[in-house]
Amino acid sequence: IMYKKATLFTLLILFCSVQLWGADFTSRIDLLKGEKWWGVFIAGGRPMPFDAPFQKIDLSQGRGQKTPFMVSNRGRYVWSAEPFSVTYTGDSFLIESPSGEVKAVSAGRTLREAYLVCCHKNFPPGGNAPSPELMTAPVYDPFLELGFEATEEALCDYADQILKAGYPAGTLVVPAGWQSSIGSNEPSMHLFGDFAGMVRALHGKGFRVMLTVTPFVSGDGPVFRQYRGEPMFVSRPDSTVAMAEWDGGYSAFYDLTRPEVYKLIKGRLDALRSNYGIDGFLFDCGGMPYLKYAQGGAAAYLSRWSELSDGCDFCQYTVSRGASGLVSYVHNLRLDHDFDWDFLRRAASDMVSANLLGYPYTVVSPRVSKLADLDRVDPKVFLRYLQLSSVMPVMNIAFAPWHITDPAVAASCKAIVNDRARLGAYYEQLVGESKRTAEPVLRHLEYEFPRNGFTDCDDQFMLGSRFLIAPLLDGKNSRMVRFPRGIWVDASGKRYRGPLVTTVTASNDHVLYFESEKNGDTKKQGN
Repeated sequence: IMYKKATLFTLLILFCSVQLWGADFTSRIDLLKGEKWWGVFIAGGRPMPFDAPFQKIDLSQGRGQKTPFMVSNRGRYVWSAEPFSVTYTGDSFLIESPSGEVKAVSAGRTLREAYLVCCHKNFPPGGNAPSPELMTAPVYDPFLELGFEATEEALCDYADQILKAGYPAGTLVVPAGWQSSIGSNEPSMHLFGDFAGMVRALHGKGFRVMLTVTPFVSGDGPVFRQYRGEPMFVSRPDSTVAMAEWDGGYSAFYDLTRPEVYKLIKGRLDALRSNYGIDGFLFDCGGMPYLKYAQGGAAAYLSRWSELSDGCDFCQYTVSRGASGLVSYVHNLRLDHDFDWDFLRRAASDMVSANLLGYPYTVVSPRVSKLADLDRVDPKVFLRYLQLSSVMPVMNIAFAPWHITDPAVAASCKAIVNDRARLGAYYEQLVGESKRTAEPVLRHLEYEFPRNGFTDCDDQFMLGSRFLIAPLLDGKNSRMVRFPRGIWVDASGKRYRGPLVTTVTASNDHVLYFESEKNGDTKKQGN
């Protein structure tokens, strides 16, 4: 009897220990007076700073567009190396974490202090950054025009169209159907007679070449059959291979959290650069609902996915790496939203918010599926998007603006794209600073001018500390501009003394930007 009692007591202790070990750590963070927060949602989640409550969000279950990082205009930040769950009630955050209590850390009095202290303490910049050549010339993605399986002839002809239309050479993206079989990472002999020769020809025309890379393996292709009996793919709990639908059909996808799989794919990408002269990659793993079933989990998968670009500074990613901190690649937010005026407003807001969350080289572009019916899109939306894109770290062009039939809009589009080089030298300077200091390239006005009433201003931003950008986000050629304290000079030399709120008018082919007389190179001019 004594033995039975002891056994029951031991089992009870063990049960309680297991329960305590598996329990979440819960914390509550109350807002300070006048405090506003940015965080969690990198794109398409909520307007920021948060102005309305949201239900529980489990960051471990996301597809890579969320982060366990938050910053406030009162100098506080929240950061965790592991994903957590968060609920916002409107006056407090409730955070549950399996790895430890998550607290708000006081780092100073401003948004900038909170951001920089968090970065340098938890994920200091490693000195890596995108190639300056990505910043100075446009990136042309011909998927919409050429389709999934673009041929050698079509790609070379597209490059010729760009030059013939009077647009500058830049980077040409090769759509994902370039492979002999999806998942082989080898060029298709059917599409390309001489793949290396095509790359050399494009280089000769002044273009860089960027391959679209995905983790997908065609479910009915030879690569899938070759590896089907091996632990190469992400599998469901019932051991069946997880399949996802995308532009290339129904496909399995490599489990990059397995070291042998990661080594295989990384080796293939390095070979593409050395054997064929490829300059870089567009890494696209959107539309994958089963990342949580990877051997190492969703966060580990995205981390390994982001590491595929190590050693190559000429890359873009369409999905972020979540909990890994400061990123050193171009992060291309592809918004799943109709290509309309509301898209432009969301693009500007999301881009600036992402820069506050450890993504200093963020750009925004529409999903190609949202551009399928171009004839129904107002031509001025294209124009305004190009204007906005021209002040992003990388100018991505996913449609052919030389095909726009409105002659005035078409001429303005060409002028905007050719004018991009004007900012190239300053972007190179900003990227050089950012990789040392972690400063974002595009900055919220509250970041640059704290406690001056800009907390809720999400349709203007700073390019470094030198240029105030006020993008036109509707069909009008004028808008209200909020000028911070100081002297601001427009492209014509006209000076505005802030603080000031006034209406400014621009011509179609000009972006509304104003250079700080204090931090810029403008010559003092009377007006």
